[in-house]
Amino acid sequence: MKIRKAICLLSALVVLSCGVNRYKLYQRLPEQDKELFDRSKQFMTDRQQERFLLLLKSEARAKFIEGLHIQDRLSKFPQYVQEAIMAGRIVPGMSVEAMLLSWGRPHEIDRRDVDGVPTECWFYSRREQDGRSVDKRVYILRGQVTEVE
Repeated sequence: MKIRKAICLLSALVVLSCGVNRYKLYQRLPEQDKELFDRSKQFMTDRQQERFLLLLKSEARAKFIEGLHIQDRLSKFPQYVQEAIMAGRIVPGMSVEAMLLSWGRPHEIDRRDVDGVPTECWFYSRREQDGRSVDKRVYILRGQVTEVE
């Protein structure tokens, strides 16, 4: 059993070192696992997404997602914030933590101190449902989202 696990780990490392084609890995998933991935991917790092896609069985993928404790992470936010996170939206009143769960890390952050008050502007490039790429700015005052444009 240990040898089998070592071989699986070694083959996963070889695939990772050669560059994972996530699209191909995703396409080979059963439909139910694609849905699980789509619902959960925003809660995973790039490395976790790759690990999920490299798992060989649906049961292992489900267990992997359980281990992320998504509901526990969401439960600390008000209902409207939970709904926004699950929909991949950012809304005023969100904390930085909630924003990271919804959209992940921005490509740029502008931090300033205005009259002793920490303010930030986070810059994202987002793909719209129609496939267009748009730039978004998220304004943060005292750790809370105030505006999205």
